[in-house]
Amino acid sequence: MDTSEKKIKGRILVVDDEERICEAVEKALERIGYDVESSLDAFVAWEKFQKSSFDMVICDVKMPGMDGMALLDRIKEHDPTTLVLMITGYASIESAVESIKKGAQDYIPKPFTPDQIRVLVERAFERKRLADENIYLRGELKQLYGKDVVIGKSQGMQQVFDLAVRVAATDSSVLIMGESGTGKEVLARLIHFSSHRAGGPFVTVNCSAIPENLLESELFGHKKGAFTGALYMKRGSFELANGGTLFLDEIGDMKLEMQVKILRALEERKIKKVGSEEEAAIDVRVIAATNKDLGEEVKAGRFREDLFYRLNVIQVTIPPLRERKEDIALLARHFLKVFSTEMKKAVADFSEEALSFLAGHDWPGNVRELKNAVERAVIFAGPGELIRSSHFPPQIRAEIERNRSSPSREFKDLRTMEMNYIKEVLDACGGNKAKAAEILGVSPSTLWRRLQEEA
Repeated sequence: MDTSEKKIKGRILVVDDEERICEAVEKALERIGYDVESSLDAFVAWEKFQKSSFDMVICDVKMPGMDGMALLDRIKEHDPTTLVLMITGYASIESAVESIKKGAQDYIPKPFTPDQIRVLVERAFERKRLADENIYLRGELKQLYGKDVVIGKSQGMQQVFDLAVRVAATDSSVLIMGESGTGKEVLARLIHFSSHRAGGPFVTVNCSAIPENLLESELFGHKKGAFTGALYMKRGSFELANGGTLFLDEIGDMKLEMQVKILRALEERKIKKVGSEEEAAIDVRVIAATNKDLGEEVKAGRFREDLFYRLNVIQVTIPPLRERKEDIALLARHFLKVFSTEMKKAVADFSEEALSFLAGHDWPGNVRELKNAVERAVIFAGPGELIRSSHFPPQIRAEIERNRSSPSREFKDLRTMEMNYIKEVLDACGGNKAKAAEILGVSPSTLWRRLQEEA
């Protein structure tokens, strides 16, 4: 199979003295996007492993010359992060347990089907992805929290932080409210990694970004053959988050039919894969977030009242950046350090004029917009140079000038100006709403709603 036009999911080395097994595994995994090499001899495989980079090795336990256990030892000594799956024709519990103790992720007895090997491989990669992600997030949050960057020094954010700490000590559902770009997901991560579930997975689902017809499968998983295109079994986000936290972002955009299923999962702590009648118990803490007023959505009949109260056990509201101006300089200097490091560019600091400039903007895109603005400023500033207002996006400079010239305008004028800015960005993007939403620092669904309001 030609994989040059497809994104490679990972490189796998198959080692088995039976050629038919190597060919079968190779074919099964290449069909779902893996780059696979094989070897009939463990010594040859070991040479390949040292000369090239493999994400996973699938190895038979019993082979002439060097057996699978010896190869496993060499692989783990050389690179402990390499995933290893063992194949055994003996179905021996002893060999399986021994291989796991030596560092193998899993094992599969012969004979096995292509679907079985695909599921095993996908599961191993998914576990590694989640583990790597959680290690990264723990480090990231530790760094941010230590510098009071995520929380800020404003009274409003200190109150948010105090509440988050108390919430983290429980398993209660949490509803995080706030405008787009305020850092709802960051706060959810902070709650998770401050809780007793910190060692478990943190799984995110953006309910507005997934097509309605695929959301159920994404959340609950599906059986092979459950619908057209379901070529193999899929684990859903609830299952992947077992023992940890599931973050349901933009839950206010979820359709009523799906809300019923979420409510049932939360109340019964059980899920069903699409196409299955079997229930599976789950141990998941749910944190939901939205930029909508769910109370008003309930009144309008767009959100179930029972689910609202089930999620709203504890509500945390993040204030927009315009209501905590004292946090702007703190956040800006943090992003300056981040981007200066990434770009290997020693930008000195912000000039006083630049800090005054930043404080004069309302930041409708909140922290996300500020982050994007600082990134642009670092790009245009020279090494050792102070950042000035001229380094920031022209749209922000124009808006601040308008603010200074008409300080007494009413809120309706601000909305008009906001809409004009949105139209300018859309025009600059050739009408591409997804690209415009990214520049504006809002979700595509938020941009769509804003355009509909003005239609």
